[in-house]
Amino acid sequence: MKKRLLVPLIIIIVVSISAIGLFTSISYRQSYYADTENNIKKSSNYIVKYLLPDFLETGNKESLDHYATSTSVRMTIINLQGDVIYESTPDLGNLENHKNRPEILGALAGNVTTEVRFSNTVKDEMIYVATPYYDENNTLTAVLRISVPVNAMDDAMFEMINNIIFVMLTAILATILLITYVINRELKPLEDATVFAEKIASGKYGQQLTMIREDQIGELVESLNQMSAQLNHSFTEMNQKNAELTSILANMNHGVIAIDMKNRIVHLNDGARHILRIPMKEIVVGKNILEVYRESFILELMTHLENEECEKVNFESRIHENRILRIYINQIKEDEQINGHIIILEDITFLKKLETMRRDFVANVSHELKTPITTIRGFIETIQENHITDPQTLERFYSIIYDESDRLSRLVNDILVLSQLENKGGFDRKFEVLELNVEIKQIFDILKFSAEAKEITFLLTAEKPLKLELVADEFRQMMINLIDNAIKYSEPGKPVEVVLAENEEQVIIKVIDQGYGIPEKDVERIFERFYRVDKSRSKEKGGTGLGLAIVKHIVYNNGGTIKVDSHIGEGTEFVIELPKNED
Repeated sequence: MKKRLLVPLIIIIVVSISAIGLFTSISYRQSYYADTENNIKKSSNYIVKYLLPDFLETGNKESLDHYATSTSVRMTIINLQGDVIYESTPDLGNLENHKNRPEILGALAGNVTTEVRFSNTVKDEMIYVATPYYDENNTLTAVLRISVPVNAMDDAMFEMINNIIFVMLTAILATILLITYVINRELKPLEDATVFAEKIASGKYGQQLTMIREDQIGELVESLNQMSAQLNHSFTEMNQKNAELTSILANMNHGVIAIDMKNRIVHLNDGARHILRIPMKEIVVGKNILEVYRESFILELMTHLENEECEKVNFESRIHENRILRIYINQIKEDEQINGHIIILEDITFLKKLETMRRDFVANVSHELKTPITTIRGFIETIQENHITDPQTLERFYSIIYDESDRLSRLVNDILVLSQLENKGGFDRKFEVLELNVEIKQIFDILKFSAEAKEITFLLTAEKPLKLELVADEFRQMMINLIDNAIKYSEPGKPVEVVLAENEEQVIIKVIDQGYGIPEKDVERIFERFYRVDKSRSKEKGGTGLGLAIVKHIVYNNGGTIKVDSHIGEGTEFVIELPKNED
């Protein structure tokens, strides 16, 4: 910008001062010529008045010679016939008749005449002033011509022009320096403001430019400072919101994918990487989604993306064989123009599993409740309709009704216990320090008759007495269910063993039987509600199908784990690990 201002200004200054110098030179030359002419006329008047009469009367030219020598002018006196009767310049020889000279003709006509022309006599450019001389009778008797070489004036003009040129150059240089200084001084704030604006443009917000000026530049600086502060505030707020949004997206369980209209990925969060099994270090931004992931549901996704009339779409699809996704698609719009799509992936595999379990639970509960209720109702109706009075028949019917009602009671009780365990905050859990060895022996006593009926013996193996803070009813319920199952599914005469052990962090409880064992395909499902390995045998043994589900919830509610190791025909081992209580 400085160059763009300086160059035109310098050109304008040089042209202006040169024009002024040229005009001054011409004006001075004209003025000088006019002054010279006036001086010659004054000299002519003086000679005509004081010197020429004496010369014409006496012929004495001493006064004329003295004047010509002292003034360095050439004087020539011509009579009316044009003959030269006096010449101040010696050695010119005989001069020709001057009557036809322009200035002489003008003077003979009675006028003071000035003429500039080349002199053939002195071979030089001369300025001539011819003045007519009148005698006492006012009769024209002679002409006085005074001439001065033009080059004599040129010397003065040359010196004058040199002075003008020197003044011009000095003025030009001084003006250029002054303008350069002024422009630098005036543009320095603009340069500082430009650098400041470039810093803002490069992202260095929040800085301030210190400059106190009460003019438009000062207003510009103040505007830039306000803009910097506002941008700093806006970008700080935007970065904070971006950080919050990034954090939210990164910690979402749902997968979020943003794509443009060419299906190129703009953003992909960690949840989407986890669901689609895309490595965290793989760079995917800018790539087409079809390049990053290839599965059957992508084709269905592309079909919905190509349908611009659908602003919001959701559908379910299965990926990785055993996982189910619910996909939501929303359009990204700006000024009614679609710029891309937001794809949200929700893994609903667990929800589907819970839904299936809920349906199965409802169906199983309905079935389990319906069976004893139907049996009880059937026998009661039989007694009423047939008016049975036989004591033996009634005794058998009452026994069946009692067993079924007892089974119904146990089923309802197990459902209530399971419900409480699943919602462990819904009832008061009273923890107390239990002596596990003592508790196990008491449970042996409770189940003594069941064990004796099958000639089963109990074994308790413990290196030392162990204590653990638990809810007493929960621990007893857990151990009764495990030991009772071991009794039910053991061969007669086989022992059931309970082992108590510990390590630095856990108390370990094992329940070991030598019964029928559990098929490998059923091991993972035995803790499901109402799941039975052998339904007919389980019903014969009076099981509700909820015992192991109750055991699992008790273990999990106390921060423990439960494992099963079973082999067909060899028996089953349940291993429970419960964390020790902190002192």
